[in-house]
Amino acid sequence: MGWYIHHVNIPAVDVPRTRTFLRDLGGLGLGEWHYPPNQGELHHDDASIAYFGCENRGIHVVRPIPTFAVDNGFIHNPTLGGHFAITVPDIEAVKRRFDEAGVIYSDAGVYAMAGCHQIYVSDPSMNVIEINQV
Repeated sequence: MGWYIHHVNIPAVDVPRTRTFLRDLGGLGLGEWHYPPNQGELHHDDASIAYFGCENRGIHVVRPIPTFAVDNGFIHNPTLGGHFAITVPDIEAVKRRFDEAGVIYSDAGVYAMAGCHQIYVSDPSMNVIEINQV
């Protein structure tokens, strides 16, 4: 297969309440986020993100940030409306296919998760999808 679901990003207007709900009522254990040395403008704090899983895989609960794309020089805003992320073995091959097809994507590089190159694209239904390579 070569690819797998890396995480699901759930938007939440009240991240602390959603964190409590998933942790205390859902029984999910909180994880510890692993940042790269030179991270982007993530707006991460206890009011803006909750993370469940390990090695940045799992569920990301994120407050929608309207300026996130502009703050990071992206076309796509992964904080609005949520997204799912898949990990592929060769992100450069995916980028070549997008380039050949004229598909616009945001190449974020390694900006939010240690050791994880991320790109964002919108599918034909305008859902943001993250594609990454760990």
